Amino acid sequence: MNTLKHAVLALLSLLLLSLPLAGLTAASGTELTPSIQAAFDLTAAVADSSSRSKLKSQYSELSALSAQYDSREEQIRKLHEDNAQSLIAVKEQIKNIDQATVTRLSAVVVSTKGRYQPLFDQYSALNTRISLLRGLKDKSLNSILRAQSDAMKILVQMARQDIRDQEAQLKAAKDIRTKKIAAVRKTLAGIESPQTSIKTQKSVAVSLNKRLTADWSDFKSAIRKKNPALTGGSLTSLLSGHQQIAASKQKIIELEQKVAAVIAAASRQITS
Repeated sequence: MNTLKHAVLALLSLLLLSLPLAGLTAASGTELTPSIQAAFDLTAAVADSSSRSKLKSQYSELSALSAQYDSREEQIRKLHEDNAQSLIAVKEQIKNIDQATVTRLSAVVVSTKGRYQPLFDQYSALNTRISLLRGLKDKSLNSILRAQSDAMKILVQMARQDIRDQEAQLKAAKDIRTKKIAAVRKTLAGIESPQTSIKTQKSVAVSLNKRLTADWSDFKSAIRKKNPALTGGSLTSLLSGHQQIAASKQKIIELEQKVAAVIAAASRQITS
């Protein structure tokens, strides 16, 4: 049952962690298919030699940027998924920090109290008996019982001190655990800033993709019309959009790498 619960929690964490990148996994939209290539070639063929050379150079650069788009998208996806898995693992590690020590000391306290309970019960019963017999004015019996009580009192005091010592060790272990957890969580909080920046870059990329879609539509319209001038203009816009998206995606990659570094630092902090 616990295994199923952990699996469900892990799946939910992955789904939540994947939300910042929603919308970034689509292809570039500039699919340079054979039919597009053929239409472009016909358009370039009607251009003058200088324009033709520039158009082919732009088209070649667009082809490279389109391939780079998909490559970086895959790199971002992989980094993000790795970070999601690592974060789940670190959070599980945090829960287990010194837990074995606290559990062991808690058991020692319970065991110690249980071991001394018969002594406490006897001491309490003896003192109750002394109180009840006090009215009989049997000095001899009262003296014997009082001597037994005094002897047991020393043992009871020692037992109580032993329990206090064990409880103090448990409290100290809990305090240390709390401080360790707080320190690791403080380190892990370092992922918040790059994650916020990732969301910002994601918004930038989404806006640029919308512009890219419009530019791609213009490009297809230009090559259908076999208009070199319009084709060159749309290629210029497409290249500019792709370059800006490439820069945005590179920033996302670097930010995901920062997230990975923070998570790794937190993990090392736990095991050190």
